[in-house]
Amino acid sequence: MKKITFLVVTAFLLLSACSSGGAEGGSSEGAGGKLTIGTWGGDYEQYLKDLVEPELKNDYDLVYVPESTSARMTKVRIEAEGEGTYDVINLQDTTMQQLVNGDLLMKLDYSKIPNAENIREELKNPYFIPHIYSAATIVYNKKLVEEAPDSWEALWDPKYKGKVGVHTAIFPRYLFAAAAVEGVAESEEWDKAWDKLLSMSDNNPKFYTSQEQLATALQTGEIAMTVTWRARAVQWNDAGGDPIGSVIPKEGTFPTVFGTGIPKNAQNVEGAYDFLNAMLDPEAQAKFAENMGYVPTVTDAELEKEVKNSIAFSDEELERIMPISLEYITENYAEWKKKFDRDFAAQ
Repeated sequence: MKKITFLVVTAFLLLSACSSGGAEGGSSEGAGGKLTIGTWGGDYEQYLKDLVEPELKNDYDLVYVPESTSARMTKVRIEAEGEGTYDVINLQDTTMQQLVNGDLLMKLDYSKIPNAENIREELKNPYFIPHIYSAATIVYNKKLVEEAPDSWEALWDPKYKGKVGVHTAIFPRYLFAAAAVEGVAESEEWDKAWDKLLSMSDNNPKFYTSQEQLATALQTGEIAMTVTWRARAVQWNDAGGDPIGSVIPKEGTFPTVFGTGIPKNAQNVEGAYDFLNAMLDPEAQAKFAENMGYVPTVTDAELEKEVKNSIAFSDEELERIMPISLEYITENYAEWKKKFDRDFAAQ
């Protein structure tokens, strides 16, 4: 009888070891449970797996849900009253602010994110961590623009008639450029710059609906300049084609931050905080910069000199990167989009 009992107990212990992810074989699910990340696909998702996941994969079963920005936003809104799909969500700052406005994101407890103590002060936000950032610049083909433009006014210069590219998905940057030329960019009075923006039509700009289209047009000389963030210029130079330059005009610009927050109905909040902390790890931040051309958001990330010279902003340039009200942009976004499409892009 004792021998039978011993065999039963031994078998039970062996089965328990296998099911709990013992040294032999293991389980696909970590001790901390499933952790679901709503994110972009492509390179960004892959770098999350390569650079952020290693610190967490022994503790969590990480599941990535790569979807478009609109799909992620819609899912969070639809699920607001129930259990959420995402424990972590990646979005650009202005779209993240829309979730904040809808009371759909947790206010972060920064004591649970040790690496957050090194976030650049001007990039801090109570509802999402800044993961990577860049800033809107004039990006230009060096073969067609011999001298780097020093003002947003270059977008209206008749010398570049038919050679200015407009990316419709980031239209607020063009309104900002007009507001900067009109001297109202630092106030919440961008509406005063609509006439200036619409006058760009006289220069016969070309319109593009994706960064890929814009890149091809710039690299082949179809256009001479456009507005986008510096990180894109770095990526496009690495991809080949005509040499690409970027400049922050004298009137200034504002940062573009890609951040990460925790939906209020997240299922694994503890895991979400661990993921946010891993995203701010200085080594992971430096590797993201090397691979994607965006600037680290933490001050303790060490970049190779060549990388730093390529992607970072000088002290003089940093003085021309002004803070922006995300609330102001999100409150006016829908009306601006309607006017932009009707009165400018459709002309």
